[in-house]
Amino acid sequence: MKQLLLILALGALLSCNPGDSTKNLPNSFTLEIKDSIQVDYLGKLNVFDYDPESGLYLGIDQNLNHVMLFNEQGGTDHQYDYKNDGPNAITKAISNSFLEGKHTIMDFQNGLIQYDQNGNISHKINIPSEYFLFNYSNFSAYKLGDKYAYIRPERDLSDYSNTSAFNQRIYKSPILEVFDPETGEIYNTMSIPPGTIYEDGNFYHKLFQNVKKSGEKWYLFFLAERKYYVYEEKGNELIYSKTIDLNITDAVDIIGVPIENPELINQQAEPNIFGKIEGLFPLSEHTVVIYTKGVKKEISNRYDPQKTEEWMDFINGIPRYAAILDKNDSLIQKDIQLPQGLLFNGVSNDNDEIIALKNQDYFGEEEKVTFYKLQIKN
Repeated sequence: MKQLLLILALGALLSCNPGDSTKNLPNSFTLEIKDSIQVDYLGKLNVFDYDPESGLYLGIDQNLNHVMLFNEQGGTDHQYDYKNDGPNAITKAISNSFLEGKHTIMDFQNGLIQYDQNGNISHKINIPSEYFLFNYSNFSAYKLGDKYAYIRPERDLSDYSNTSAFNQRIYKSPILEVFDPETGEIYNTMSIPPGTIYEDGNFYHKLFQNVKKSGEKWYLFFLAERKYYVYEEKGNELIYSKTIDLNITDAVDIIGVPIENPELINQQAEPNIFGKIEGLFPLSEHTVVIYTKGVKKEISNRYDPQKTEEWMDFINGIPRYAAILDKNDSLIQKDIQLPQGLLFNGVSNDNDEIIALKNQDYFGEEEKVTFYKLQIKN
């Protein structure tokens, strides 16, 4: 009851915020829960990808380094743990996804590693070594023609001790590195798009870049913005095409700090709960973007981060919204409020169903992990 009252109070407070919504657009679209998948598992399982060929979802408990490949009925015939010794040893999985129908990780030191369904390493794609990865990503690698494209690792740390210079270089560098398995050569592509917030000379955390691929169209968004960028394949390169700004005028913006003093980002006097994109879903007829608007400080200041249970109830109650765009990235509708207590990790299936985790920190612990399937309804 305490949690319910807190969530209702938060909803009432947030509903007082003025918003542009899409007042002149027909409010005809919703995202509705159509079905669910229940996986018999006690733990912090989440879904990371879907493989249309096998019909399997990639589930991972990152707290326990446990992998579960489950089907539409929640069946889990294939599950295994990451190993730190023996023939299947890895250093650390920086990212996870399906690639060529196989569960593939980007390892912290050993390139791309692919598993069979029994958890044995079946193939290694040995990208040039001596690289450093500074943040996790939403995918291990995508195919770009006959090559592999993945988040660009750092290969030059000569300016690492100069924090300002290092961060400025990161904010200006291409997003992806491409590896040619035939020649062993690498090159960079997907240049930083024009007009990002990262051009203003402040520090806004790491980029936490999120990249999605749909055919020859690629999408990019960053932690600190509520817009996404479109790239098109041209030969072996990804060329910037356009910027799609959701224009959520009543959202809270991120507060940056001087790039010379990045440590200040975590020392701000008041919590900066800013609005951000949490998922982008290229479906067959539409693109769906899931986002939050953040929370204004006069509301967040009513809660004490030191009171962990109360603070997490507050955080888990922050509303999420959807924007729906057509395949040309023209906005159809936005500010579609979503059911409370769902977490989105960028996964959809070939039935145009968006997969969302039922958050047990919001609803309470259960004996099974539930994933809801949401579909657009017009």
